Amino acid sequence: MSTTAVSAQLRRQVDQWAKTWLTAKFSRLLELRAQDPGPFNYPIAAFSEWRGKAFYLNVQYRARSRKPEDDFVVRHTRMTLTGFGRLDLAYFRHTDRWFTVYRGLTTAECFREIEENEVFWPTT
Repeated sequence: MSTTAVSAQLRRQVDQWAKTWLTAKFSRLLELRAQDPGPFNYPIAAFSEWRGKAFYLNVQYRARSRKPEDDFVVRHTRMTLTGFGRLDLAYFRHTDRWFTVYRGLTTAECFREIEENEVFWPTT
């Protein structure tokens, strides 16, 4: 296992992209779902977070009980720093396992792949 640390510059770059993209892509969808949530769990927020050398795109769901204490978070997309500024890109499958689709991408390649490929979108 690599002990590569994530630089502050890389964190800022990825955080800025995620904030901009998540807001532009999902704010209207989340707004509409809140107006008419239906009988099931529904997304109430899309956000990002760092955990060690991995960056995640997450969704917070409101449970159908509609009690905030029953809300839960699902991590959906993961970018893992592997060294030399390269990242592995994975998504969380219905099998409860991460599936790495791409290895050794640059941050720009990861951003492009996430934006263009719905399998990496935290909520659709």
